[in-house]
Amino acid sequence: MDEGRASRTAIATAYVRAYHYEHANPRIFEDPLAGALLHAADVARLERFLLAGLAKHNPELAASGADRETLIGVALRGLAVVLARARFTEERLDEAMREGTAQYVIIGAGLDTFALRRPDLRERLRVIEIDHPATQAFKRGRIRDAGLGEPPNLHFAPADLERESLDEVLARTPYDRARPAFFSWLGVTMYLTDEAIRATLRTLRAASAAGSRLVFDYLDRAAFDPENRSPARARLFETVRRAGEPMIFGFDPAALEAELAGLGFRLLEDLGPEAQKELYYRNRSDGLQPTATARLAHAAVG
Repeated sequence: MDEGRASRTAIATAYVRAYHYEHANPRIFEDPLAGALLHAADVARLERFLLAGLAKHNPELAASGADRETLIGVALRGLAVVLARARFTEERLDEAMREGTAQYVIIGAGLDTFALRRPDLRERLRVIEIDHPATQAFKRGRIRDAGLGEPPNLHFAPADLERESLDEVLARTPYDRARPAFFSWLGVTMYLTDEAIRATLRTLRAASAAGSRLVFDYLDRAAFDPENRSPARARLFETVRRAGEPMIFGFDPAALEAELAGLGFRLLEDLGPEAQKELYYRNRSDGLQPTATARLAHAAVG
């Protein structure tokens, strides 16, 4: 990622959530505020980018005369995991809160709007957002532009995790090591090296009290085999590569439980495409479906 600008994938993720909220019925995930953090120029730039990618990968459809909304909807089909992972995370967070968890750490928060959408939790849940300084400054500016205000329970922690440890970052926040926490780590692992991922997981384990939980998404290692790559996945790989944020890492699902155990975590759930389809994609007519190589994991400390 360019050091001086906000993450393009963070902006694209907000666009997917906003577009889905405006156009989908039924909705997989509801985010009425995602669009408030985007300017018209962001939307126009992203839609040009999406349509250019569609023209490259599906020239017949691009030239078919289909209306713009139809073309954008097709271009977004490969990004539906953005919606499923958000819903999965917030459902698991609700479960953790019912068990007493009162702090939520979002690693790589991007333009996530959870704290803005949930004023009912301001007295019950401390939210800590960790992200690159440029992305976080961009987000805070957009919150001001939208007139939303920063909730009192939301704490920003600007950090470059390639240059400092997660432990050092958490030490600058109100994070309480003695109490259980819920961590989300979405849309990040596929952009990191194996070493960086393991270092982060080791730090999370060391910094977490018993009862803490982690949700993260990851790519099946098979996604990096060109012979197993669907057209939608190929478009996504090309899109993020062109944005300067290429995907480079995937876990082997068959080995994930043992790998997490070796790092001090107990795997609770590992949802592949069939499980995701049953939970989030039933009875749809818009073509949205799980990505074959995108998975959702839920783990507990210890």
